[in-house]
Amino acid sequence: MSIIVVGSSAFDDIKTPRGSRKRIVGGSCIYFSIASSFKSKTNIVSVVGSDFPKRMLTILGKRNIATDGLIIENGTTFNWGGTYNTFSEDPETRFTNLNVFKKFSPHIPTSYPKENAILFLANIDPVLQNKVLDLYPKPRIVGLDTMNFWINSKRKELFKILNRIDILTINELELRLIGRKKSIQDCCKVITKDLKIKFLIVKKGSMGSMLVTNKSFNLVPSYPFCDVVDPTGAGDSYAGALFSFLDNKKNINKGTILDAMIYATSLSSFTIENFGINRLLNLKRSDIYKRENELKKIARIEI
Repeated sequence: MSIIVVGSSAFDDIKTPRGSRKRIVGGSCIYFSIASSFKSKTNIVSVVGSDFPKRMLTILGKRNIATDGLIIENGTTFNWGGTYNTFSEDPETRFTNLNVFKKFSPHIPTSYPKENAILFLANIDPVLQNKVLDLYPKPRIVGLDTMNFWINSKRKELFKILNRIDILTINELELRLIGRKKSIQDCCKVITKDLKIKFLIVKKGSMGSMLVTNKSFNLVPSYPFCDVVDPTGAGDSYAGALFSFLDNKKNINKGTILDAMIYATSLSSFTIENFGINRLLNLKRSDIYKRENELKKIARIEI
């Protein structure tokens, strides 16, 4: 079993109520792959500049993360800057410098699995997401993330890819922008009934996450005892943990996804306890499983 993730690799400049950091390694591919590495082999498809630290490639390799698809171009790596005025709000973007990511053209290396891998399309241009699915037409499962910028600016291309996926992971604002209905319930129906996406996972921050199918709603609470330092990458590490859990399951259904959400919530709760990927790099499997067992008791989910 294996996962292919397509998305950004970046330097982040972050300011939160707990402090600030400049040019720390981030991006959806990096958070996703490190989180998924606790359970699965992950194959990255992304691009960085010549300024990307070589030691990071070594770190990824030691975690069984394949970087054949991480292209190094002459130039500078994608750089994003954001400020969290409070932890209950989305960050205020101060700048976005696409740099080499501006001309990113995804390519699936021949060394990656030819078919039946889980394919996760992280938050990038829907045109590129469609291109990747054309390049990899026989995945086991297709997961996708997006953001308000793409929903508003490339709605037609986004809806094309949404008709081709199995699992969508978005937040409540993105759900409302896609559904364009007054109620959350009606927005969910747009995705599960009109677009016929099998599983919709709505990330609700400190309120947990919600699994929606065309027949049911289930809420998984957040882990309530973590010490928030930097929320950046929490959603990407959540997705990495979620799909790595599913990668080890023969059958993908409501029950296995709810179990995966418990695991993903537990793992991603560590991400926010330090700046960038620092906490993930120092995380032990025993820490994850301890928190996962605690959350199971809190959630008391019955399948």
